Amino acid sequence: MDDAGRPREAAAPGLFDGLREAAQLVVADVIDIGRTRLELATLELEQERLRLARLWMGAAVTLFLLFVGVVLAAAWIVLLCPPAWQATALGGLTAVFLGAAALAAWRWKADAERRPPLLHGTLAELREDEKALRGETA
Repeated sequence: MDDAGRPREAAAPGLFDGLREAAQLVVADVIDIGRTRLELATLELEQERLRLARLWMGAAVTLFLLFVGVVLAAAWIVLLCPPAWQATALGGLTAVFLGAAALAAWRWKADAERRPPLLHGTLAELREDEKALRGETA
């Protein structure tokens, strides 16, 4: 019954079918967009994992080879010095190598911090999706 007390007429059987189908299509599109964004996030995480593995492997090999080279070079330099100067040469080389290690650690830290945020591409795409859904233009 409506406000005037008259019985309401039943809606046509197919009136809301189109609306229901449109809503289903919108939900399907939203799910598809979400799936695509999740796949993008997964890809970015995998790329970041591989990048970190390469960095660590490269760092380990580099440090090992550097260590061997430094030890051999230091031993060679100390052996070239006269016996009275060998202790001084060893101390000087130690100071140089520790200073170089500090500089290398500072540089490595700076390189590690200089990267885009995790899931940067995914978050940017989600922002674009949000703008599109709100009807905003870029």
